[in-house]
Amino acid sequence: MRLPGRSPRPLFRRKKQVAAGLLALGATAAMVVTAGGTAQADSEHGRTPRIGHVWTIILENKSYEATFSGLNQNSYLWKTLPSYGELLTQYYGTGHYSLDNYLSLIAGQAPAPDNQSDCPTYKNVSPGTPAADGQVNASSGCVYPSSVKTLFNQLDDKHVPWKLYAQDMGNTPSREDAYACGVPGDPSGAGVPDPGSATPDDQYVPKHNPAAFFHAVSDNPNDCKNVVPLNGLAAAPGHPAENSLAQDLKSIKTTPAFNWITPDNCSDAHDATCKGDNLSGDPNNHQGGLYASDLFLEKVVPEIMASPAFQKDGLIQIVFDEAFPPYKMYGNSIGDYTGNPPDSGLNTPTDTAQSVVACCNELPGPNTAQPGDQAFGQDTTPGGGITGAVMISRYIKPGSVSAQPYNHYSWLRSMEDLFGVKHGGTDGKGHLGYAAADGLRPFGGDVYNNPSGHALPPAPSGSITYPAVAGVTDVGRPEIPADSVYAH
Repeated sequence: MRLPGRSPRPLFRRKKQVAAGLLALGATAAMVVTAGGTAQADSEHGRTPRIGHVWTIILENKSYEATFSGLNQNSYLWKTLPSYGELLTQYYGTGHYSLDNYLSLIAGQAPAPDNQSDCPTYKNVSPGTPAADGQVNASSGCVYPSSVKTLFNQLDDKHVPWKLYAQDMGNTPSREDAYACGVPGDPSGAGVPDPGSATPDDQYVPKHNPAAFFHAVSDNPNDCKNVVPLNGLAAAPGHPAENSLAQDLKSIKTTPAFNWITPDNCSDAHDATCKGDNLSGDPNNHQGGLYASDLFLEKVVPEIMASPAFQKDGLIQIVFDEAFPPYKMYGNSIGDYTGNPPDSGLNTPTDTAQSVVACCNELPGPNTAQPGDQAFGQDTTPGGGITGAVMISRYIKPGSVSAQPYNHYSWLRSMEDLFGVKHGGTDGKGHLGYAAADGLRPFGGDVYNNPSGHALPPAPSGSITYPAVAGVTDVGRPEIPADSVYAH
């Protein structure tokens, strides 16, 4: 067990190994960031290599002020990891509560009533007819018809290998089908009431697995072969064994190009008190929140960073679904107040404003006027709030900070661009749903700010900063403090 308040060190123990591996790459490509934000490069040999492997880890229910301010026991995420890459201080969710954000991320769909309520009954969307801007009329239900495509389908069309790794999925086979995209049952007709919450033996929850909510994925057996338990699955009659993430990382050949990682309801910071294991090694320790997510990241991120695929051309993204205020009243944080002991009577709760704001000209969609669901009684601006995000890659200068606003639709557009999806979608240029919105900014030169791809050592967060700018392609002039490692 790691003692509360003690600085975590697993990544630092691997610092020399990981940095040496990155430096040994000897990047020969002169990378350029296109106007569309794609990290792509022209090499000395005329080819166009780019970021070729992506790992996206989705965490839960924390505002920027909770995660990146030191309020909670998560120094690995808010201190250590930004020193290896970039902190996005203005990354936003698109709704409340969890499920609507996952659907925005993977398909550009705006919040709708049932997915704003985390799908109380797992049933098909109704009426399911097309609406403007690639949206779907969804007055009820949460499982989208096969006509609604996802990033996974786009990757299929491009023959880009992908996997979704879901921690604990299949631990209790009667709760979810690990061989059928982790669905909790049949969504036709009346559907499946209360489609799963965490248990002591199985902390997987379907609402954090977007593959289970699109017939375009879940009805395709070949796609469901790509939706696997994080720790693998033993062979069963009619089913071969499934590799774990750790096994797939052993070689470039076995590592998919796109990797979505859904931690369980403990490891993703969702539950303040975990129903089961929090990876501390102590069976009596069930502390959750950002403490538990730090334990998960300390285990998984070094494994990814040490992998041949990451060292070749990888990008790790740590993203939260939505912003919750760091209040004990919501049961999702540990250090919730501003410095004094909780029972002193001298504390003022931190601001909830970060939990409800929107960015990037977010649209409400056809099904609800308030994507933020009027959360916390303060939803004056429709959105999922500021969560922040961390990006790590050899194409990113360690210690960078960007104040440029991005949201989940920006993320989807960025992934479509990154993997060369240029046709179809809502705009005919490969962008789904609201990822096709006019003027939406994908990740640009403020994120992919190390064009050479030469590996650089860790640097203090803030060693180089990028201000927010209005133009879609203008990254602004980076600000380099006088004492920065990049100042000379």
